Amino acid sequence: MKPIVHEIPWTESPEFFVSRLGGADGVVLLRSGLVDGDRGRYSLLAADPFLRFRSTRTRIEMQSNDGTQVVFGNPWEVLDRLMSRYELLDEIDLPFPLGACLGFWGYDLKHFVEPTVPRNTLNDLELPDCELGFYDSLVVFDHQLQKVWIVSTGMLADGSRSEELAADRLQEWQQVFREGDADIRRSSTAGGIPAARAWSNFSRDGFVSAVRRAKDYIRQGDIYQVNLAQRLCVPTQGNGWELFERLHAVSPAPYSAYFDFGGWQLVSSSPELFLRMNGAAMRTRPIKGTRPRSSDPVRDAQFTYELQTSAKEMAELVMITDLLRNDLGRVCEFGSVQVPDLVKLEKYPQVQHLVSTVDGRLRPEFTHTEALAQCFPGGSITGAPKVRAMQIIDELEPVTRGPYTGCHGYLGFNRESMVSISIRTAVVQSRITSFHAGAGIVADSDPEMEYEETIAKARGFLQAIELAGKGIEISVRVPAVGAPST
Repeated sequence: MKPIVHEIPWTESPEFFVSRLGGADGVVLLRSGLVDGDRGRYSLLAADPFLRFRSTRTRIEMQSNDGTQVVFGNPWEVLDRLMSRYELLDEIDLPFPLGACLGFWGYDLKHFVEPTVPRNTLNDLELPDCELGFYDSLVVFDHQLQKVWIVSTGMLADGSRSEELAADRLQEWQQVFREGDADIRRSSTAGGIPAARAWSNFSRDGFVSAVRRAKDYIRQGDIYQVNLAQRLCVPTQGNGWELFERLHAVSPAPYSAYFDFGGWQLVSSSPELFLRMNGAAMRTRPIKGTRPRSSDPVRDAQFTYELQTSAKEMAELVMITDLLRNDLGRVCEFGSVQVPDLVKLEKYPQVQHLVSTVDGRLRPEFTHTEALAQCFPGGSITGAPKVRAMQIIDELEPVTRGPYTGCHGYLGFNRESMVSISIRTAVVQSRITSFHAGAGIVADSDPEMEYEETIAKARGFLQAIELAGKGIEISVRVPAVGAPST
């Protein structure tokens, strides 16, 4: 049977239809904030996965209507076998997924890629390393053509296909888009709390000391660059969807995302593509260098000039671009890895970045899951050389990064896949919102300035939860699981 691809009129934003899903299980919205080729032509909406995949270290839990199965092993390998069960390789040729595995791959999955990297940090939030849903149907919003498609495959957990299920899922989505009365969840004012209530896993002096230690490693020749991050936590009383709406309003990005995992939500406003894979074509777009935007054109141009003439930022991006050329070379055909754009300026509503583009052609013996594993995690948020940089991160950061600097997105059943780097990403759990902010450390980094850069990067989230403009007073505390919000 062929998947159903049914066009319906574009009447409202993707967010509007999330509000109509009510208590649906496993709601996912991958929301583009820009329309520029790879940078966000499509938004995807999905709900009610037929299979859930969750891993913590070597323990892997797979839950479907048939029950829950627990196995132990390498989650990348188990996931790859699952994906092969749901392949739709001889179906309709479209530039978006026909059914997909959607979710996040956390930073700690690196231990299954590079076993020499220790795992010493504390997982105090007790989040899984990876959480994914397998979706037999989804809704695709094409922002360029202003069209909407409902995709329904009829896929079952055992890999078989049901025409009756495909038709039923189509009707369910049509009902969501037809209903006149929506139970729209309004953003509350619950995010407005005193700035003094924020806390970090680093003191200012502690972060500055970690930067100095990283610079010692650079001087000793261990690394050229490393990304260090602090985690900020804020007690909030709204839910993850409210934070997503606020964040999308103040900081739209090409790879914004909302995942509802039941007991917690993941919210992202990521600007950085990790991997785009359509068939054998691969692309990655590392970002380095950040400056704010200004409503004053003269001041905005000054920030742009400062960014484009910064020897530090330029050297850092060139270094990471070369690292990613090597990563793609692990899975791409010899001679196919190219750099069509090197150190290109890109502007967003709040910030501007320097970006490169690296392309390659995947070798036929690699699946998309294997390619993701071989390139994981992204070099732009670890350092160079990558393995030694990850070892140093594990030494200097006190708690696990969780989803931060892993990736999120989808692996399509029809080999249309896209994942973005999980930066500008928050976890909403037990009335606590936590998020990381990092800085790239190189030989000439100023430790105090690097700390200030992490605070500047955090302002988008602080503004989204109504903390911006009140001054950021950060106490030092590693919160226990379920830390009270009072």
